[in-house]
Amino acid sequence: MGQARSGLYGITVARPCASSLSRARRRLGSAPLCRLFEILAGPVAGRAQSSAFYCGLRVVAVDGTTLSVPDEEAVTWHFPRHIWPVKEFGYPLLRLVALVECGTRALLGAAFGPDTTGELRYACRLLDRLDASMVLLADAYYDAFDFLLTVTGTGASFLLHSTRKRRPTVRRLLPDGSYLTTISAGRYRAGRGYGRLEVRIIEARMTVVLADGTRRSELWRLMTSLLDPERHPAHELLALYHRRWQTGTC
Repeated sequence: MGQARSGLYGITVARPCASSLSRARRRLGSAPLCRLFEILAGPVAGRAQSSAFYCGLRVVAVDGTTLSVPDEEAVTWHFPRHIWPVKEFGYPLLRLVALVECGTRALLGAAFGPDTTGELRYACRLLDRLDASMVLLADAYYDAFDFLLTVTGTGASFLLHSTRKRRPTVRRLLPDGSYLTTISAGRYRAGRGYGRLEVRIIEARMTVVLADGTRRSELWRLMTSLLDPERHPAHELLALYHRRWQTGTC
C-alpha cells in the first residue's frame, strides 16, 4: 500500500468547485443514490442500547413533514404550487415521511412526493420495514383502522396517540386502569366483513405549567396492541410514547 501511495506524489489533484459537483450529481441521476440509501438504511442499535428497546422490542417511530422546493418549471410539474381562487401562493411543497429507530435516530426508510398525497399513504409504503421485533410509535394522524391492521399484519406492535374522534367503549377494565376495546373499519367490505381489531386504551391527564404559572390540562388517550398490563404497564407505555418526538430531531 505504501508503494502504491508513493506513486501518487507530485500528481496535481483536481479540486472541483461546488457547482461542478452539483452538475456531476445531476448527470449521475437519482438511481445510484436511492440504491445507496437502501443499502445503508436500517436499524443499528445493539441489544445493549436500552434507549432503542422496550421489553425486548425495538422502538421505531413514523412521522411526516413538508419541505419547500424550488419554484421552477422543472419542479412544479410534479410538485404543484398551492392555488387559491384568487392567486397562487408560497413555494411548492414536498411531503416527506420517515421511519426512524428511536435511541439512535437511524433511518429505516423514507417516502416522499407531492404534498397533494396524504401523509398516511406515504407511511404505508414503509410498513414492509416492520417486523415482529418492533413496536411502532405514531401520533393521532395514524389512527386509521386499515393502517393499524396492516401494521399488525407485519407482526409489529403499535402505540399511538388516539384521535379525539374516537369514543371507545370499555369492554374490559384492566388492573392498571387501562381497558380493552375493539375498533373496526366502520364499513362492510366484501369477503372481509366489517373487520375488527382488539386494542388497549390508556387514558391520562397531562398538565403543563407555563413560565407565567398558567396551567393547561388535557386528556390524552393512547391506543396500543400491547394488551398485557402486567408485561406492559400503563405508566411504562406513557413514558415510552415520549420517545416518538425523536423523529422530529433527526
